[in-house]
Amino acid sequence: LVDIPVDGGGRASLVGEYAADGRRELVVTFAYNQHQRQFRALSRGIVEWLTRGVHLGQSRNYLSVHVDDVLAPDARWDTVRNCTPGDLDCVGGDPEAENPIRMTAADATYAAAWQKASGFTLDMVYNGGQGEQWKAEHGGSDPLAARLIADRAQYRWINHTYTHPYLGCVQDNTTVPWRCATDASGSTLWVSRAELSAQIRNNVDWAVGKGISVDRSELVTGEHSGLKTLPQQPADNPNLAGALADNGVKWTASDNSREPRQRAVGAAKTVPRHPMNVYYNVGTAAEMTDEYNWIYTSRAHGGSGVCESNPASTCLPAPLDPATGYAAHIVPQEARTALGHVLANDPRPHYVHQSNLAEERLLYPVLDRILADYRALFAADTPIVNPRQKDVGAELARRDAWDAALAAGRVTAYRVGDTVTVKAPSGVQVPVTAPEGTRKQLLLGTTAFGTAYAGSRSAWTAPELLQTAVTLRLPTA
Repeated sequence: LVDIPVDGGGRASLVGEYAADGRRELVVTFAYNQHQRQFRALSRGIVEWLTRGVHLGQSRNYLSVHVDDVLAPDARWDTVRNCTPGDLDCVGGDPEAENPIRMTAADATYAAAWQKASGFTLDMVYNGGQGEQWKAEHGGSDPLAARLIADRAQYRWINHTYTHPYLGCVQDNTTVPWRCATDASGSTLWVSRAELSAQIRNNVDWAVGKGISVDRSELVTGEHSGLKTLPQQPADNPNLAGALADNGVKWTASDNSREPRQRAVGAAKTVPRHPMNVYYNVGTAAEMTDEYNWIYTSRAHGGSGVCESNPASTCLPAPLDPATGYAAHIVPQEARTALGHVLANDPRPHYVHQSNLAEERLLYPVLDRILADYRALFAADTPIVNPRQKDVGAELARRDAWDAALAAGRVTAYRVGDTVTVKAPSGVQVPVTAPEGTRKQLLLGTTAFGTAYAGSRSAWTAPELLQTAVTLRLPTA
């Protein structure tokens, strides 16, 4: 079923079928585990072989990339002090005078051209108030904003609050690390509902005034603030849920490295996002490599030693070369990690920052590698799916409802001949994959089932009007 050319000529079998005594066995001749690309690339086919293409579940290869802080400047890593001016633990230096990193009009032009050439759309997570502040401080002109607004229809836009403040507890910055400020009685002081709501509303109004199409149901707060932030803020800002409701927000981003599961915030739900290891505070490959070395090098080799004290981390054997480390080590490493998410049926977005599209434009080599590696693995009938934030949120919510119904034993699914029947609790959508030519039974007649992907048809579906179960008619062939 799958083979590979070998040195010296000829081909070797990787996956095959052995048939004897009325039984069929799948033979896999290579080593693998769930984290390795060879398994991820072929696992869908293994399931299709086992089930003859008829099974519960739907699989897609997802990739979305959120570019945070668009229109805002980002602070720059100090390669001498090994910290970022403006951070509480970075002693000395003026962050306002440290040459912050911000896209230019040329960077925006490049972004639009790259999207067109790559066939991939970025999500611009924007701060309109930061753009207005920049313009006021630079003679009333902002070529970057003008270029992005002119190209507004080429991107998807997501509200990142107007000026990107911290929206959780009121921060007490007199200590390192910061702590939540308290009143005289010791109660935590919180950013108010009015301020939260204004930050959300004003940023939407800014976009509407510029002719930018923005979905009010989507939000990314600055640094995911407002949500709980351990260890200082173990609970959400109690004013957050009300402010989300005030503005019609249904999907607010969270950090997958902190909260990988979707959860409710009042009537809204979180959308966990994967942080990409392309840092927000670097504009050049040398800066990126320097900070990477500081984090992933042992104290004996001149690093911070963080990698030695963190059981989830691994230290580099030696510091990377600042001239080659980014292209030779960091890019393939990050592309491999991200592609692993893509091949794992994981719809969670990845997020980076506008600084990664500026100066040496560090994000593009990573994205180019991901897309090239993906397209070398999969045929045109299995494209990358590039969902927007609300669609990811809805997908995760459907999965949670389905998993809960399965765990409670409230799903029944069976096949008799060429008919598949699935029953689930009312309101729970059912994920099904079936061969091309499958049709869904209506009260009268049938209709084509699902959408085409990877040679099959699949969809989240539910019973039609006056029906109690999903019934599919498989192609007789």
